[in-house]
Amino acid sequence: MSSRQKRSWLCRSVAQRSLRVYSQDCGPLVPPVPIDAIANWLGFQIILLSSVDDACSALVSTRDKLIGINGRHHRRRQRFSLGHELGHILLKHPPEARCTSKEIALYNIEADECAAELLIPQDLLARSLSKIRNIITLARIFDVSEEAMTRRLRQMEAAQTQSAIDS
Repeated sequence: MSSRQKRSWLCRSVAQRSLRVYSQDCGPLVPPVPIDAIANWLGFQIILLSSVDDACSALVSTRDKLIGINGRHHRRRQRFSLGHELGHILLKHPPEARCTSKEIALYNIEADECAAELLIPQDLLARSLSKIRNIITLARIFDVSEEAMTRRLRQMEAAQTQSAIDS
């Protein structure tokens, strides 16, 4: 397994562990995953921001336990932005101001992988796939964009292929 694959596995594992503990505290998860409730459970308050530039999806203050989400973005984009920021938090990434541009790019990829697992957990998706194969329907069930669902399905397929190769 390459170092990139190991880091990807770590991102998904951190998300899975967090979801497992959350569901032990708050009850079983069903789609759509209540990402805002998970943020609250982690001690963060979510604020919808109305006066930020469209290029800005979210702002975080870990010290103040605040996550600001662009209130002008579509609900599904807001959910992914929140999952992305929780990914940074759960993975204990340093603030961007302390990172090189290469590290920022890597950490953003990792936060996206964590967000995908938080919003579209592998076990819930596998159960849904046993009944539903339509990407649009799956995206609606998980309350994510069709693009996010497509990427998640490709990611799962690639992981299964790699697992078969490693065996």
